[in-house]
Amino acid sequence: MAVRVVAQGSMGKTPGRRRADRVLGLTGNTALTLIVALGAIFMVMPFIWMVVTAQKNLPEVSRVPVTWFPDNWLNWNNYRLLLTKWPALRWMLNSIIVSTVSITTSVFFAALAGYAFAKLRFRGREICFAIVLSVMMIPFEVTFLPLFVMLSRVGLVNTYAGIIFPDFMSVIGVFIMRQFMQSIPNDYIDAARIDGASEIQIVARVVAPLAGSAIVTVAVLKFIISWNAFLWPLVMATSKYMMTMPVGMQSVINQFIIEYGMLAAGATLMVLPPLILFLVAQRWVISGMVMSGLKG
Repeated sequence: MAVRVVAQGSMGKTPGRRRADRVLGLTGNTALTLIVALGAIFMVMPFIWMVVTAQKNLPEVSRVPVTWFPDNWLNWNNYRLLLTKWPALRWMLNSIIVSTVSITTSVFFAALAGYAFAKLRFRGREICFAIVLSVMMIPFEVTFLPLFVMLSRVGLVNTYAGIIFPDFMSVIGVFIMRQFMQSIPNDYIDAARIDGASEIQIVARVVAPLAGSAIVTVAVLKFIISWNAFLWPLVMATSKYMMTMPVGMQSVINQFIIEYGMLAAGATLMVLPPLILFLVAQRWVISGMVMSGLKG
């Protein structure tokens, strides 16, 4: 009956009405496409300006009125100055070391904790999970000073261990892994237990392969957070050879003159690793966020 009513309603429309509906639908889709395109342009423009500025020399950057394009697209002088006047490659290496260790430890502990909160039954599980989540509501600035005093007393200032310490574990990673692992059928885990597998073996051989999307999501998010960290590495790295890339780029700023071209070159180099990582892993990241219930 409902199908017949709908069919009669659509057949009852005049040709002019149907044409108007098609025009309205086409206009709405076109308007939506234009809005999305404009938003994309506004988001991409700063990156384009950064890359273009990296190809300009100082007079071009200071030119009035502003010029959008450099006089020489093959001008790599800013990159050469950055790599010769400053230990930029060492800063990149430091950032890679810090981010890689942070990813490894965060994924490892997040997988174990997520499995425990999702699949193990123990008294106070929900309370413990709520306490873990409450850590995300505490600003890092609250624990900043006590953490610095504690690490300075044990001699971890200006060391990789001191810089990595706050990123040793990721609370958001625990949440993502727990939400994803709840969707894994218990039958797989019960079958592994019947075969005599321990809980660690179940995580490593059963759960982890099924939670690949969540693991990649946690790794990418943690890499971006660690790579872009500024305040803590700024305090912990007292030597210019221990600085990470964001802290090192801040030290490039001179008291008397700011070389915007060299800063843009450094920013371009700094953006490339997380951008490449996300482009490579975006399919798994989107899948992990959908399965874990995250919304951006």
